[in-house]
Amino acid sequence: MAIIDVSSSIATFLPVFAFLLVFAVVYGLLSKTKILGENRFVHILISFSLAVIFLASSSALQFTKVSSAWFAAFIISILFIVLIVGLARKNLEDILTPGFTWFIVIALILIFIFSGIFVFKDAINTYLAQPKNFILDPTILGVVVLVGLTVFISWLLARDKLDKKV
Repeated sequence: MAIIDVSSSIATFLPVFAFLLVFAVVYGLLSKTKILGENRFVHILISFSLAVIFLASSSALQFTKVSSAWFAAFIISILFIVLIVGLARKNLEDILTPGFTWFIVIALILIFIFSGIFVFKDAINTYLAQPKNFILDPTILGVVVLVGLTVFISWLLARDKLDKKV
C-alpha cells in the first residue's frame, strides 16, 4: 500500500495558489475602488502583471505564503469565536460592533507587518545595521531623488491648473 505525501504535493502548487491569490486580490481591489476607472482590461492587465512580479520574486512569494497562512488561521479562529458566542447569545449584533471590526482590521495589519518582518528580516538587518550606508546607497538616493522630482513637478502642474481656475 502506497502512502501519499500530501504536503509535498501541495507545496508543488503553492506558487500557483500565490499567483491566483495576488491576482484575485488586486483585481478585486481595482474593480471595487475604481481607482483606474472602469476598464476591465486595465484591471486584468495590472492584476496579472503584479501577480507575475510576485511569482518571479522568491521573497515576495514567501511573504505571500506566510501572510496568507496566518491570515487564514486568524479568520477561521474569528469565525469560530463569533459562531460560539453567537450560538450562546443568539444575537450576532452584540458581537459584530464597530469596535470588533476595528480589532479585526488592526490584527490583520499586524499580521502583514509581522509577516513582512519575518520574511524580509535579512534585508532589514542589512540596511539598519549601517544607516549611513543605507541613506547613501545609490539605489536609495535615486529613488529619493525620483520621488522628490515627481512630487515637485506634480505640485507645479497642479498649481498652474489651480491658478487658471481661480
